[in-house]
Amino acid sequence: MTKRAEQKVETRTRIVDAAAKRFLIDGIEGATISKVLGDAGLTHGTFYAHFQSKETLLAEAFLTAAAETSERWIVGVSDLSTNQGIGLLLARALGNAHLKHPETGCPFVAAGSEIWRSHNEIRKAYEEGMLAVAAKVADSLGDQADVDHAIAIHAICIGGLTMARSVASEEVSLRVLRACRQFVLKRLQKSAEA
Repeated sequence: MTKRAEQKVETRTRIVDAAAKRFLIDGIEGATISKVLGDAGLTHGTFYAHFQSKETLLAEAFLTAAAETSERWIVGVSDLSTNQGIGLLLARALGNAHLKHPETGCPFVAAGSEIWRSHNEIRKAYEEGMLAVAAKVADSLGDQADVDHAIAIHAICIGGLTMARSVASEEVSLRVLRACRQFVLKRLQKSAEA
């Protein structure tokens, strides 16, 4: 690869990384091209040399953020029993640290209700990212065939964290997170006892 080609790849990566970070903080609407390029330390003219549209950038940024956060989410899960692994996933996704630090959190939560109103390109990225995360979670739990189980766990985590971030009081936020964790863990316990 020539030096110029390497620089183009590096610049594109800087833009995608900046967009992924901005997306986590400000959502789809807040991740404007000018903010993203400012975060990347680049000029507005640089954008169209790398992307056809804002939607193309955000779709790629979403997939990048989903891949990065899912890798952090599943670390060590495969070393545990299925129920312990699910407990660890719940603790990470529905924990106080995740609640208070959206900038390092889940892009599915950051997207919130904006996704279904978004451009189809972004919705396709959401779908692709969701299925990829579910496959990783299922694999980390030792059951590659039960991707639907992983989708359900992820959906509970997304919904619970979205609700917890949406309410006004910290007390209710923590209650929502606790209720979601306990609901899943109680169902696991009951199914183990049956």
